[in-house]
Amino acid sequence: MIKKYRIIKWITVFLLIINVSAFITILFLNYKSDKSSVSDDSKNNFSSDLFLKKELSLSDEQYKKISSLDNKTFRMYQTLLDMECEANFEIIDELTRENPSESRLDSIASHMGRVHAGLKRQTIKHFINIKSICNQDQVLLLDQILIDMMQVGDLCRYCNKKDCDRRDELEKK
Repeated sequence: MIKKYRIIKWITVFLLIINVSAFITILFLNYKSDKSSVSDDSKNNFSSDLFLKKELSLSDEQYKKISSLDNKTFRMYQTLLDMECEANFEIIDELTRENPSESRLDSIASHMGRVHAGLKRQTIKHFINIKSICNQDQVLLLDQILIDMMQVGDLCRYCNKKDCDRRDELEKK
């Protein structure tokens, strides 16, 4: 039982370090981008929508439609990111207590799982919004961009299955 507790404790510490590192990186990049946008008039800022507009050859009308459709999606996304950040601080707070509560940490982890699922749902809505305004050629390009962006082929490298339908499916695309 003690060995199991130690393993769980070290896994939790490891995950906490990863989350804190990600949070610090996000803060640093936001600070850096805020500084550069003030000095460079946003010429170096990256926008995924502008990238997709260029790659998919979207018209101005299509681009405006996407922006309109995604307005609510991005607001929800920001809310979920804030909830994730808050949960990370709750984990830090609980882990730095003299006697951290495993049930409290488990509850926070469950909450973070629901938040992460919400983030994925918003990402899915975003791409469905894009797909809804695309013509057939643009949809094919978008599908390939999504496959490349998600680095789906890399997932198979770490899978322990020898014969897998998913690999065959990837090779078809």
